[in-house]
Amino acid sequence: MKLKKEDYVLEHTTDGGYYAYLTCNMQCCAYGDTPDEALEYLQEGINEYVSDMYLVEDYV
Repeated sequence: MKLKKEDYVLEHTTDGGYYAYLTCNMQCCAYGDTPDEALEYLQEGINEYVSDMYLVEDYV
């Protein structure tokens, strides 16, 4: 799943970093020192989650 602008929220934190989360699931989130880093980590987390879902389906 490739992130589109409407899929996520990006917030600046008080410590100078950035917090990104999916609009449909705030529990799927990531933190980074820059906006690009936060979005990169969010994308990686989504990719891992989707990959794990397919692994679970193979065993069900």
